[in-house]
Amino acid sequence: MATRTIKALLFTAAALLGGPALGAQSAVAQGVVVDRESGAPIRGARVEVSPAGRGVLTAANGRFSLAVGQGREAVVVSALGFAPRTIQLTAGVADTTIQLERTALSLSAVTVTAAPSGRGIGDVAAPVSVLSSRDIERSLGSTLAGTLAREPGITMRSQGPAAAMPIIRGLTGDRIVVLHDGQRTADLASSASDHGVTIDPLSAREIEVVRGPAALLYGSNALGGVVNVISGDIPRLIPAARLTTLSLSGETVTGGGGTLLEVTQPVGERVAVLLKGGGRSHGNQGLGGADGVLINTSARNRSFVAGLGYAAPSVSAGMAYRHYAFEYGLPVRDDPAGGVRLRGGRHELTGRWQADQPRGLQQLRVEGTAQWYDHDEVLTNGEVATALALTTQQLQAIATTRSRGVLAGGAFGASMLRRVNGVQGEQALTPPSDAFTLGLVAFQDIAPSRSGRIRVPLAVRLERTDMTSRTTAAFGPSVARRFDALSFSGGLVIPVGHGSTLALNAARAVRAPSAEELFSRAGHAGTGAFEIGNPGLSGEITQGLDAVWRVDRPQLRVQVAAFHSRVNGWIGMYPSGRDTAIVAGGVTKDLPLFMISQVPARLSGTELLAERSIGSLVIGGTGDVVIARDASGEALPFMPPVRLGATTRWDTKRWQLGTATRYVFGQTDVAPSEVATGGFLLTDLWAGLQFGAGGSVHHVMLRVDNAADRWSRDATSRAKDFAPNPGRSLSLSYRLTW
Repeated sequence: MATRTIKALLFTAAALLGGPALGAQSAVAQGVVVDRESGAPIRGARVEVSPAGRGVLTAANGRFSLAVGQGREAVVVSALGFAPRTIQLTAGVADTTIQLERTALSLSAVTVTAAPSGRGIGDVAAPVSVLSSRDIERSLGSTLAGTLAREPGITMRSQGPAAAMPIIRGLTGDRIVVLHDGQRTADLASSASDHGVTIDPLSAREIEVVRGPAALLYGSNALGGVVNVISGDIPRLIPAARLTTLSLSGETVTGGGGTLLEVTQPVGERVAVLLKGGGRSHGNQGLGGADGVLINTSARNRSFVAGLGYAAPSVSAGMAYRHYAFEYGLPVRDDPAGGVRLRGGRHELTGRWQADQPRGLQQLRVEGTAQWYDHDEVLTNGEVATALALTTQQLQAIATTRSRGVLAGGAFGASMLRRVNGVQGEQALTPPSDAFTLGLVAFQDIAPSRSGRIRVPLAVRLERTDMTSRTTAAFGPSVARRFDALSFSGGLVIPVGHGSTLALNAARAVRAPSAEELFSRAGHAGTGAFEIGNPGLSGEITQGLDAVWRVDRPQLRVQVAAFHSRVNGWIGMYPSGRDTAIVAGGVTKDLPLFMISQVPARLSGTELLAERSIGSLVIGGTGDVVIARDASGEALPFMPPVRLGATTRWDTKRWQLGTATRYVFGQTDVAPSEVATGGFLLTDLWAGLQFGAGGSVHHVMLRVDNAADRWSRDATSRAKDFAPNPGRSLSLSYRLTW
């Protein structure tokens, strides 16, 4: 199967790269991108055809040469530290000067996750945020979840510093979708709290986050939202010359750091080859208040990427190979001899083909991946308690329609997802299982007003999931389940002033239970619990309402969102209040017994992000709250507490100095048998410098996280009763581009 998949992807890529698109009629538009204030050229500015997403990066002198179709094309021009612009480029024009205005705020021109056809943030009904590379520098952690945890509405599920996954509005695991360049990351982070996301944030150029269940393009299980890590492993922006980036990072709280080297080599004006490699290693996590270290939490990973991209005016295509290998430990409650370490890796082949304006359509895009993931959960005596292997194939085809009258553009398509989960070992949590999902999706944006500024986005998704466990001696005969899901969303986007919109969205989404929720029945070495699933579970149905007010201007950025969701058949793992005995490695252990069950639930909350720039000074505030209860009035487990924060930074194109303070309230509204946490205040400091020398660009960032070395517990940590948060950490990151 793997050999056939590889051959098929290679054959498809070769056919596409050598197909009729190479002879497509086109012309070239040339120009220069400059700083409006000083007139200086801007190196590395992105000139992208919208909404195709292909384009070029400007050279050291700010110049670019972009192949465009005959006539005029809309392009988005953006660069770090500048407000993006959308302009029309004319084929054959060689002296276009594009001026960008400086801004200390991070403003995004286009978001590609929330809507199949790509939309500006102001046109999307769901709450959306985009972290630029400058934002990522200020919050870079050793994991994706740690990098995002300061954003409004986003916290972190963790079981030690490496086993971490984002939480969006209190939802995590199989209720959110993590994407890498628009494709699902086929690891097991969603299946259990002792598993982590296999993406190193050092490779991220941008990170998009869509909150709420409206992002139906990527599956009905995105009840909490979608995180899309954009690293550009299939090059779509062709640099004017070879582009090399070296990134280094280090931190004192774990005594480790990471490195990444990326080289993108253009081959002519339409082809680019990318090579990328790096790794990360750190020791045990230090604790606040000089309280020692969290034993068995050291980790290391390494990664390699090879990508090939082709971009012409009418078609773009490419493919990439990714490899990610890891080893990390889980914190130990009492006995160091009871520690568990996870060792594994992920191989991935991914491909993408896109045609612009084919036969009456705006765009046709086909993309897919084949991924092979495995990990072993190893006890201190070297015994493999559980061996997991996951094989995943994904395929998606999306056609984008043109605007016609009140129909302001839309999309329709189909997707396939196949997961084969192999499980072995004395403490195998589930039997081996197969899951196959087929989905149909349609999206339409309606512009009922003459101006076209009022938008009514509508989306519907029909999905069928077949899930089957295999017969084993430990788990008994095979069990087969089928889940049909109809999900839909409808919104209204209304302009209410210059750069300001009000958006409302209603959505219904249905999530099929995961294999772990259906078939678990064993002691789990990673979580230290005996977990029992429920093969009779029904689909989890969420009906949600969102309201969001946005302001996106060069001097002001605001996003205020409120949400309410009613969940019919919330699937949760609840403590039974009793223990059960298991035998592992010849030793008898008593483990707490947890059981999966379904109850109605409600979740509601608000999020706030506001930033105001006065020259180079930026003042901001953040806040979020989630209230989540089941039908009996009991709190749902591991919900984030109320958080409030304030930031002040001085941000020029060359320097940035800042401080951020956030108060995390105590979480005493917890589920039965769950540990409550107290409130705490954290202060972070940073200083950054960007400068050019000898044709290269240097970025240096020095940060002090938890400057007061506060001791605290995180309410959403699965090990909070014995694993406190990190103490003070001095971190240094450096990026060199030449």
